[in-house]
Amino acid sequence: MTATAVLWGSAFTAIQVALPDYSPAAIALLRITVTVVLLLPFLALGKIGRLRRADALRMAAFGLTGMTAYQVLLCAGEESVDAGTAAMLIAASPVFTTVLGMAFLGDRPGRRGLAGLGVALSGALLVAVTTGGGSGSLMGALTVLAAAATQATSFALQKPLLKKYSGAECVFYGSLFGLLPLLAVAPDAVGQVAAADGHRTAAVLWLGLGCTAAAFWTWSRTLRATTASTASLVLYAVPVAALALDAALLGNVPAPSAVGGGLLVLAGVAVATVRRAAAPRSVTVASGPGTREPEREPAGAGARS
Repeated sequence: MTATAVLWGSAFTAIQVALPDYSPAAIALLRITVTVVLLLPFLALGKIGRLRRADALRMAAFGLTGMTAYQVLLCAGEESVDAGTAAMLIAASPVFTTVLGMAFLGDRPGRRGLAGLGVALSGALLVAVTTGGGSGSLMGALTVLAAAATQATSFALQKPLLKKYSGAECVFYGSLFGLLPLLAVAPDAVGQVAAADGHRTAAVLWLGLGCTAAAFWTWSRTLRATTASTASLVLYAVPVAALALDAALLGNVPAPSAVGGGLLVLAGVAVATVRRAAAPRSVTVASGPGTREPEREPAGAGARS
């Protein structure tokens, strides 16, 4: 659980390190490409099954939102927002997930759930407003919130797919679809690789190797070793890990009011999640590449890559 939180939290810092020499689209392209290359052996070994034609459209929508849009928007937002603040804003993703569930899936979060999500949203707005006047720009903060919304959309799209496909299969096919619109920037990305400093290229490689592939493996092991309600605590530790890494490696410390807003986000999401944990629904999540087992799905889990 600790390794997963640190790996996911390090993604925000790695993006900041890479950005001076790489565009947001190039970072997204290279990160997703590394993920696909790492998963190709599992496809060759038959550990990743074939995508059914009937599911292609939903899988494409999942890839375009969870891989392409999320990655590009997050990287674009981090051009003017520090890594720790971005992590706190992304933590508001369950707010958008619940709103989408209410609008399209008939979910009813109840009064306690709505209260918790209201607190989380107010915290996100506090972080955004504070960021606009301090450690970054308001537009950058709103761009990160847009990334959180696209991530939430991908969660809603992925949920039915997890009943048919493993997490590795969703990541692989979602990444393939996510790559398609980014191929237009491939020539620029190649040029940026040639001109970039070595440590910035290493940060991009880390996004694919550590923050995606290794984190997927540790997350799957966590789900296998414990209940999903316990494993979901990882999601609350990610902003903490991101803040610590950002401060230790880059010397960035968000304003106290932004940290307070981040705590409101986490507290509100925790209240809403505790309410839903009383009546969990069984879904399918990955316990490793190419395997599936029924488990309880923690809020906001499954597509964070």
